[in-house]
Amino acid sequence: MLRSIKFALLAMILVAPLSQAAAPNRVAVVNSQMALLESAAAKQYAKVSEQQFGEQINKLKGLETQFKTLMGKLDKEGPMMSEAERNKLQLEMRRKKEDWEYQARQLQVEKNEADQKELAKLQPQLEEAIQAVAKSEGYDVVIERAAARFVKPENDVTRKVIDKLNRLTAKQK
Repeated sequence: MLRSIKFALLAMILVAPLSQAAAPNRVAVVNSQMALLESAAAKQYAKVSEQQFGEQINKLKGLETQFKTLMGKLDKEGPMMSEAERNKLQLEMRRKKEDWEYQARQLQVEKNEADQKELAKLQPQLEEAIQAVAKSEGYDVVIERAAARFVKPENDVTRKVIDKLNRLTAKQK
């Protein structure tokens, strides 16, 4: 009897790794950038950002309009202008263009910094959402979508992560 128990125990020890090897790991993918950008918090931030930078954007549009007006004037009246008038108009156009380029770069830098700051705030909630979805769906591994060449649609959990992220950020408000 003792011998058969030892034999059964030995058989179980030998078979256990085989049963684990037969069970495949479940792998999911997530597009983190899409999840962040399509979250309710990011959409809310986009509205706030539009208001925050709206004045600068309008100023840029005004400079662009002024430049186009000067360009139209040069096209229409340029042939009839004296050399000095044409040079003065071209100098004014160059200054408007340089001013527009400078302000556009400045706006871009400020907006990028604000965007990165906001996305950094959402990063911990994104990680929490990914882990929660992985656990609830029984996935062993979740990788970034860009790292995978082929993925079955049912293994892409991005939508579920967005929903979970929205619930997490809604709780914090």
